Amino acid sequence: MLSQNASSNSLFDWVLQDKGGRRTTAFLQKMNELVPWKEIADEIEGAIYDGHMGRPGFPVHVLLKAMFLELWYGLSDPELEEQVLDRVSFQRFLGVRNRRDIPDETTVCRFRGKLVELNAEKELFDFVQKIIDERGLRLNRGTIVDATIVNAPTGRKREDKSNTKDPDATFTKKNGKSYHGYKVHVATDTDGKFVNDMVVTTANVQDREAFDDLTKDEKNAVFADKAYVLKKKKQEFRTRGIYWGVLDKAEAKRPLTEKQEALNRRKSSVRCHIEHVFAWTKQLMKARAVRFRGLRKNTFHWTLVITAYNLRRMISIVSPS
Repeated sequence: MLSQNASSNSLFDWVLQDKGGRRTTAFLQKMNELVPWKEIADEIEGAIYDGHMGRPGFPVHVLLKAMFLELWYGLSDPELEEQVLDRVSFQRFLGVRNRRDIPDETTVCRFRGKLVELNAEKELFDFVQKIIDERGLRLNRGTIVDATIVNAPTGRKREDKSNTKDPDATFTKKNGKSYHGYKVHVATDTDGKFVNDMVVTTANVQDREAFDDLTKDEKNAVFADKAYVLKKKKQEFRTRGIYWGVLDKAEAKRPLTEKQEALNRRKSSVRCHIEHVFAWTKQLMKARAVRFRGLRKNTFHWTLVITAYNLRRMISIVSPS
C-alpha cells in the first residue's frame, strides 16, 4: 500500500507498521541499521553528477538500495519496480511513501550504466570490506581460492549471417562438459564467510591464472583444489613461510600415497568452505547466468553480486535469524 499524498504520513506509518514478511522485513531493517547507505552514496555522487549531468530525480542512496534489492532477490529492472509497488518491506527499505518516490526501471538502468562508466564497482566493494573489518568479522588465518563458471547464451545466427553471440564470452570444458560464458574467481577467508578479493574473466581462462592476483597479500596459508597445482608456486610459498594447502594431484604412473590422500582430506575440510559463496550467489541470490553482454559489464555486475553477498553474509553473522 502506497500513499498518494505525503501529508498522510502519520496514518500511512501507523497502517504499515506491522505489515510485510517477517524475515524479509527483519533482514532489510538490519541492512538499514548496519550499512551507512548515505555515506556510500556521498562517495560516488560527486563523480556521477559532475556538472555535466543534472541532479537526480531520486536520491543516490535510494538508487543504490534499489540495485542491491535486485542483487539480493535476483530481480530484473522491471521486476524490481513491480516488487517495490507490491511489497511493503521493499518500500520501507527504500524509504518511499508514495508512488512517485519509486525509481522506475529506466532510471535504475541509467544509474547502473553511469556506475559502469565510472568503474565504481571496486569502490563499492572496498567500502563494504571496510565495514566488515571495522566490525572485526573477518578471520585472517589464510585464503581459499576457487572459481565458478557463469553461463552465457551461445547466440544465434541472423539472416545476414552475423551472430548474436556475446563477443567476449568463450567456451571451456569441465569434467568433460562444455560451457560458454565467463568465470568468476574469488578468494575468501578460511571460514569461507567473506570474499576478500575477486577477478572476472572469460570462461577459457584457466583457474590458476588468477591465483597470483587473489593471493598477493596472503602471509599465512593458501587453500585450493587440484586445478591450482603449481610446483613452482608451492616452493615459492613454502620459502616465504606460507602454508601450501593446495590439494595434491596424482600424476601418470604416480598415484597419491596414503599420506597424501589423508593430507588432501584435511586440506579439503578447509577448502570446501568457499563453496558457500557459490551456493549463496547462485541459489539464494539466483545469479546463475549472465545478465549482460561483454566482459566490462559482467565484471561490474559480478563485483556487485559479491559485494551484495558480503553484506548478506555480514547480516547473517551479526544478527542470525
